[in-house]
Amino acid sequence: MKSLTKQGLGINLVLASALLTSCSSPSPFESLSAGDCSDTQQVAVEKHITGQINAISAEDWSKAYTYAAQSFQNSIKLEQFTAIIAAQYQMLINNQGFTFTNCKITSSGVSQEVEVIDPRGDYLLLYRLEVEQLQLGIVAASVIEASESLNT
Repeated sequence: MKSLTKQGLGINLVLASALLTSCSSPSPFESLSAGDCSDTQQVAVEKHITGQINAISAEDWSKAYTYAAQSFQNSIKLEQFTAIIAAQYQMLINNQGFTFTNCKITSSGVSQEVEVIDPRGDYLLLYRLEVEQLQLGIVAASVIEASESLNT
């Protein structure tokens, strides 16, 4: 069995550290400027919201809650979150699909529009997300009118 000297172990640790550092990519939210989301920001936002919508439609409340911003979780507990979704967001529970439209970086975070198809009709939701320690968290989702769209 080959043994490592202190010097050999040190070199291996430095190499491993360099490899790990070179493999990690910077967060798309390290530098935020007001305006349209970049392609990488849009992909990250869509992935985050999709995760929550999929958990909601599966009625996996605990998982859906993990997509909420820490500031939201500090003020709204899981039981309250579940009650809000059940009472006000049936279109997410029963959705038959959804698409993403406008994504904007604002002074308070990220705003993303989502068109949701529900058996009772189509809905336009505006999601508001915060970036906390370079991680996304959903703060709110509101049903909006087309006249309130980020495009107008």
